[in-house]
Amino acid sequence: MTLRHIVSWKLGGESRAERDAQAAEITAALLPLRELVPTLRALDVHRNELFDGDNYDLTLVADFDDAEGLAGYATHPDHVAAGAVVKQHAVARVATDFTL
Repeated sequence: MTLRHIVSWKLGGESRAERDAQAAEITAALLPLRELVPTLRALDVHRNELFDGDNYDLTLVADFDDAEGLAGYATHPDHVAAGAVVKQHAVARVATDFTL
């Protein structure tokens, strides 16, 4: 079983350039989690490319063995620190979790 966790954020920058800079900062905070969180099986971060202003700006796709792995990720200190960077810039968040 694989549990997929997808989170998308709307960023607060007023221009595309500001949101690009915010997305780069968030991505830099999230990608190291690949090596730091033992329950994380895969993690990618993607910047929205189309329909700027309508779509959410940034999406994380992460895979875990199960819900317990996701719970371990959620409370891992490095994830909490990365989450603080996200919260500096995100004005809205949506998420979904499902089994592959």
